[in-house]
Amino acid sequence: MGSFSIPEEYLGEFVASQERIQSVVKRLAKEMFYSIDYYSKVPVLLCLREGAAPFHRDLIDELRKLSFDFESAWLKTRHYYRGTEGSGEVKVISYEGPELTDRLVIIVEDIIDSSATIVRVCNYLDEERVARRNICTFLFKERPENIEWRDTGLNGYRHLPEVRHVGLFIEPLFVVGYGLDYREFGRSGKEIRVLTPAGQAWVDQQVAQQNQKR
Repeated sequence: MGSFSIPEEYLGEFVASQERIQSVVKRLAKEMFYSIDYYSKVPVLLCLREGAAPFHRDLIDELRKLSFDFESAWLKTRHYYRGTEGSGEVKVISYEGPELTDRLVIIVEDIIDSSATIVRVCNYLDEERVARRNICTFLFKERPENIEWRDTGLNGYRHLPEVRHVGLFIEPLFVVGYGLDYREFGRSGKEIRVLTPAGQAWVDQQVAQQNQKR
């Protein structure tokens, strides 16, 4: 599915410039390279489509520079939204990659907003009988319900899985760019920026007009 751009006037502050994105990706790649978790192992880097695709691609590039052995895989999920809020229902649509049984899997995610998607993905991996799963997210949104999760070190808090690698912690704002989108708008932006309420309304209007033409 394509992505549509959002006019500058509807975008707010920069959350991460291109330079900062590159710096964060390099740091996360080095974390993995030096982590004892992956010593003498070949993990599967599982990209959650479509949002995590740019991050997954850039992370792979940096890991290859470090001669880090891995395999790639892709998982497509669908999260049912009402505006900018998710309903909590997440379905796995498709998987492409190697056999996962007894493998160490690194889930590569663009953002952890609510826990719904990541919990569903972890349940899917448990069903596939993976040996271990780690999570690498570029952004972790500090929503009120996520604060205690973070304060416990993101280490298996209650029913929530451990998040092993985090690029940036951000405030509970709606952001677009670098794979992140709102209703398929803004995904192709090179930086990560806040989508203003006026921007959300503009996108809603564009989507409504597109639907009327069908």
